[in-house]
Amino acid sequence: MDSIDTTTAPRRPFVLLPLYIYPTSASWEPLFQAAQYHPSLDFVVIVNPANGPGDTPLPDNNYTAVLQTLSSISNVKILGYIYCNYGLRPVPGIERDIRTYQGWTDQKRSITRIDGIFFDEVPSRTNECLEYMIRVSTIARHNLPGGIVIYNPGVFVDVSCYDSADFIVAFENDISQWNSSDVKTNLAMLPAELRGRSVAVAHSAKCSEEQLNFAEDVFMNAGFVGQFAATVPGYTEWCPNWEPYIRKLHEACQAWQSGHEMNRSKTP
Repeated sequence: MDSIDTTTAPRRPFVLLPLYIYPTSASWEPLFQAAQYHPSLDFVVIVNPANGPGDTPLPDNNYTAVLQTLSSISNVKILGYIYCNYGLRPVPGIERDIRTYQGWTDQKRSITRIDGIFFDEVPSRTNECLEYMIRVSTIARHNLPGGIVIYNPGVFVDVSCYDSADFIVAFENDISQWNSSDVKTNLAMLPAELRGRSVAVAHSAKCSEEQLNFAEDVFMNAGFVGQFAATVPGYTEWCPNWEPYIRKLHEACQAWQSGHEMNRSKTP
């Protein structure tokens, strides 16, 4: 199973898309079109049929159909959603969900590929994050070898939490809070290397301009590797500005890559 390279810098930026929209006949079409139209832009897509994989071995027929399509797109990675209830959810329940996602890839009934796990509601206190998340991430890596592990505490956490994750969502909030003094202070303290393993997710953008400014700032100024910005919280509908936002992300990624290629050419 291929995964995004987390061992060599610089890494190529990606869109982290919480795809919590139920798949009717054409409801995922905006993603399919965007991924195919922008093949050099990576999409890391979080699927979440029922606050996790659900209680059945496989998702319903609608999910099965769109997951098969999604699996065929080379610049898309598929992550299974798992909630942690901020460290209060019993580990056996998390392990059951991981095994269910792994079962989707079973050769006898393979409906999709699962490229990793997105852990939501991750504890942000250092000791809890380390002890609890090391346990569940180890289970994920055992069942999905080579898979991506993303933590979402939604806030900046101690740098030691990065030891057991590939990427961490260090910001999930109203888009207006991205320029807050708290975020600026935490950004200043976060090493550049770990910014390159950090993700920002914003919601409640009031206009296209907010989304477009966020798109450029997260990649080019903050140095984060992943992002997403939506107009509403919950991520259950497509933004009216989806297409211009994706075009802006594509431009920002190209500028990011050009800048790093230029820096490499100057290195003796």
